[in-house]
Amino acid sequence: MRQEIIERLSRVSREEREILSGEGVDMTLYNRAGGNVLEPDGILEGGRLFGIRTHTRFAPFPRHSHTYVEMVYQVSGSTRHIIDGTERLELGAGSLLLLGRGVEHEIMPAGMGDIAVNFILIPAFFDSAAISIGGSNALSVFLKGNLGLSTGAGAYLVFDISGDAAIENLLENLVLLELEGADPRRQELQRATLELLLRHLSLRSDDLLISARRDREQALVLRALSRIESDVHCTLADLAREQDLTPSTLTRILKRRTGCTFTELLHTARFNRAVALLSETDLSVADIAYSVGYENTAFFYRRFEQLHGCTPGEYRAKARG
Repeated sequence: MRQEIIERLSRVSREEREILSGEGVDMTLYNRAGGNVLEPDGILEGGRLFGIRTHTRFAPFPRHSHTYVEMVYQVSGSTRHIIDGTERLELGAGSLLLLGRGVEHEIMPAGMGDIAVNFILIPAFFDSAAISIGGSNALSVFLKGNLGLSTGAGAYLVFDISGDAAIENLLENLVLLELEGADPRRQELQRATLELLLRHLSLRSDDLLISARRDREQALVLRALSRIESDVHCTLADLAREQDLTPSTLTRILKRRTGCTFTELLHTARFNRAVALLSETDLSVADIAYSVGYENTAFFYRRFEQLHGCTPGEYRAKARG
């Protein structure tokens, strides 16, 4: 993130000035009754479906949970977090933490250079957003379990997005739009940018560092999906052995949680990788098919047309304008 933006985010807020004068975190700023379940009504204005604010520094943030989803982007320095009273993690610069509804969470005091930005996403945002949460990647499973479509499984994810220029630019644009003032036109641009950010994250499960352990089965599925997306040549036997399960047990869990078999999930990951290679490289279609696990190029062409309604060559031409 550009230094001038970091400098603006570093400015001491009114809340932080009060903390430095000896006050603790005022929880009524986040819940009008002063409780430890944070409500969007106390933070968002004008019926907004999402909001962006800098993390409060210089004092411990008490243990709390949210009725919304929170995404924490560590811009510089670090912050130390305790999840559900036991799990400790430290976010370094370039880390992105997604906290599902109902997760109990506390944060150790941050210093002047420990800059984090919090994104507040209420469930209604995902009702209206033009994104699909019916997919079979790690982020989609997280969204379905923790964004209001169920009671919430208390899950969290941590991504390392440092060095990913596309994602970093999207985050920078979101923050800059907020700093410039959230008028309706900027809010619409923010919404579109946020949707694009989530789309990018859904394709980057190879950067997934940590997933929640409270729901063992969900955590297992998230790890399996991350493995499939990072290694499109893995087998069901490999995956089952890594999870200390039989292949049949793993198959049942994947089907129950994602609605897809291992083979279907693997094909999805392979064709997602193929689409990225078509858009971003000059590799031949035959080389792309082989690299994602298909020696039979005729099958690759046929399946690609079924999925995208065009040939790989036509898709490449459209992607490049």
